[in-house]
Amino acid sequence: MTRYLLDTNIISNVVKPQPSEALLAWMAARQDEDLFIASLTVAEIRRGILEKPKGKKRDVLEAWFSGPEGPQALFAGRILGFDDKAALIWARLMAEGKAAGHPRSALDMIVAAVAGANGCVIVTDNEKDFAGLQIFNPIRDGAPKVEG
Repeated sequence: MTRYLLDTNIISNVVKPQPSEALLAWMAARQDEDLFIASLTVAEIRRGILEKPKGKKRDVLEAWFSGPEGPQALFAGRILGFDDKAALIWARLMAEGKAAGHPRSALDMIVAAVAGANGCVIVTDNEKDFAGLQIFNPIRDGAPKVEG
């Protein structure tokens, strides 16, 4: 079975007031044990919440993040870290992007490296920044493919 690493923008879409129906349908058709997030995704979501001004919207996001539907609870045991194997993949991805004249986002390439180190397809709506890597965009629909 294919393992999928969900990019931060996928998790963000799911918690929108009106999430993508295509995304929700795709996720519902997957087994939980095939869906993963990177520890960086937890950090990016937390940072986004902390950077919001105090108020009702931030309070709602805080409650979601800390609650049973938050990423740490939903993905317990399926949060993948940036280890030495991922570090070597990250270095290669960053160097390849620079050599090709297309510098890559360090944070996006951490997600890509974690996916590569753990045999996962990257699930993202950010096709541009993951060009050339094995991605799947369930919002746009279709089968996993290599962009390039």
